[in-house]
Amino acid sequence: MEIIFIQLAASLLNMSNATAELRANAPLEHIDKVNWTAFPYAPEVTFQAGWNKDGLLLSFHVKEKHILSLYTTLYAPAYENSCVEFFYSPTSDNAYYNLEMSCTGSRLWHYKNEKGEKTTFNDEDLAKIKIVTSEPEFTLVDKKEGGEWDLTVFIPAECLPKDFLTSGREFTANFYKCGDKTAEKHYLSWAPIETEKPSFHQPKFFGKAKLQ
Repeated sequence: MEIIFIQLAASLLNMSNATAELRANAPLEHIDKVNWTAFPYAPEVTFQAGWNKDGLLLSFHVKEKHILSLYTTLYAPAYENSCVEFFYSPTSDNAYYNLEMSCTGSRLWHYKNEKGEKTTFNDEDLAKIKIVTSEPEFTLVDKKEGGEWDLTVFIPAECLPKDFLTSGREFTANFYKCGDKTAEKHYLSWAPIETEKPSFHQPKFFGKAKLQ
């Protein structure tokens, strides 16, 4: 698996313009790997990826049977809700970041070094990552009839390793869709994962990524 983050002309600080450019030009990627037969439900999930000197920009579109948001805070266990995730390893070892985002913008953001030691970022750091969703921000949502929702996230340069944003940069990553407390629990990935039980924290199964 390989994904190209296209280089965007628009400033990512203007998320509306940058998102429009991204959606018009970036290849459409699918989060559709059902890796564990015990969890066969597969919502329809696509995303597009871009970058420039300002940072990284990802835009997700989800169609699912149950849209759920249980939390109204910035920091929350997003994976329990209707959630999309971006895990990325900027180095060649097993160190990686995991960013988990609910349909209303609540999030988790951690870093694990090559020894598996975890750093949890505080609310001040979390707020640097900008998320725009089609659902009202930080609200309770329980749409049992399901539907569609969008989420766009801007990860600024200050939240990435120094000198990371360079044309031709190669790294590894995976993209996920989950919802532990939705009506049908599910665990989808972009790049396949070969483990006995659901586990997204598997940098050895990340796919290839490159900044255009």
